[in-house]
Amino acid sequence: MVCPTCGVGDKIIYDQTRAQFICSIDGTVIAENVVDTGPEWREFDSSDRDKKGRAGSPFTNRVHDGGITTIIGRSARMKDKVKLMKLQRWQSKLRVAARDKKVVTYLSTLNSEAAKLNLPEHVKETAAMIIKKLIETGLARRVDMYALIAATLYYASQVNNFPIYIQEIRKIYSLDTSTLWKALERVQAVAKNTQNMKSKLKPVEHIPKIVNRLNLPQQVGTKSAELVDLMFNTGLTSGKGYLALSAAMVYLISSLMDVKKTQKEVAEALQITEVTIRNRYKEIVSNFEIEVSI
Repeated sequence: MVCPTCGVGDKIIYDQTRAQFICSIDGTVIAENVVDTGPEWREFDSSDRDKKGRAGSPFTNRVHDGGITTIIGRSARMKDKVKLMKLQRWQSKLRVAARDKKVVTYLSTLNSEAAKLNLPEHVKETAAMIIKKLIETGLARRVDMYALIAATLYYASQVNNFPIYIQEIRKIYSLDTSTLWKALERVQAVAKNTQNMKSKLKPVEHIPKIVNRLNLPQQVGTKSAELVDLMFNTGLTSGKGYLALSAAMVYLISSLMDVKKTQKEVAEALQITEVTIRNRYKEIVSNFEIEVSI
């Protein structure tokens, strides 16, 4: 929505009393008599919302049945409490069919591990969808469950532009390289046949996290992001690991701005080798024809 008078779109506010969208810069009324699609009641806490709500929770991939189910709640009118408890117990058992037990186990573990990594909701949804497809296609067999979940969370983060490092994943779950890559190959095999499931992560997404870990000033991050983005747009990042490339760029810019960190400090902070950073650093210097005097 853009104001027709001043052409600005980020200063529009909603006046709830008059049901109007108004530009806060020049006062132009952009839309009026806007229909309120929200509930007609007020809610003060989550329990109050549950009591007044007429519909259940939205569909989610993080539950085996999508969250579309019937729940037998408590009722003050029902005097037979024992019968109520039996009904609730039977409903809980019938909700999970025998064929869904594996899916329930995997999704429960995935939700728990995603919470430990502080991943946002949209990343969890993508990861849950991948896990379901892995089990449906039989690719979840003969592979460690935690390795598969770790690889799924890593790939889902890449798809949703939420950078986490594969080195961190490997360390958290104590996985060797071959086991993790085997699991990641299965995740990629499922993802390539799914629309909009390709990694959209750019090398510039790694810059803020690297700068924070090394306690460098913001100016280093800004200039590093500018040059890394230039390399990405011109195709100079093809075939190179984005994390190592971003780390090398931060190392280079910090040297040029006289707040230098050693290659060893950068490598230890990101759990990658000094050799990798050194190689990416040399490539950057040669591409931009930069001369560094130390």
